[in-house]
Amino acid sequence: MSRLQQNTQLSDAAIAVLTCAASNDCVVVMDGTYGRDVAAAEGITTRGTAYLILLLVKRDIIHVDEARTAIDAMIDEGWYCAPNVYAAIIRKLDSLEN
Repeated sequence: MSRLQQNTQLSDAAIAVLTCAASNDCVVVMDGTYGRDVAAAEGITTRGTAYLILLLVKRDIIHVDEARTAIDAMIDEGWYCAPNVYAAIIRKLDSLEN
């Protein structure tokens, strides 16, 4: 894990999260492509924020409408989501609503 600490392209927070996940065999919630690539190289499983929201819907913790609102609010606040990924999220939410 010393490689992580020497990686100047990762934030201190990302290094801490990845180091903790590697030490405890945990899944990391991370959306940034570079961080996810580093995690994959280190054998660390990642999931994105959208995964968590979809999981909440699947487990009936939140309703589909709340999930859509959350995704749209995150985008409004600066969360980047490629248009094709957004479309896939919405399609998945639509399928969960039925």
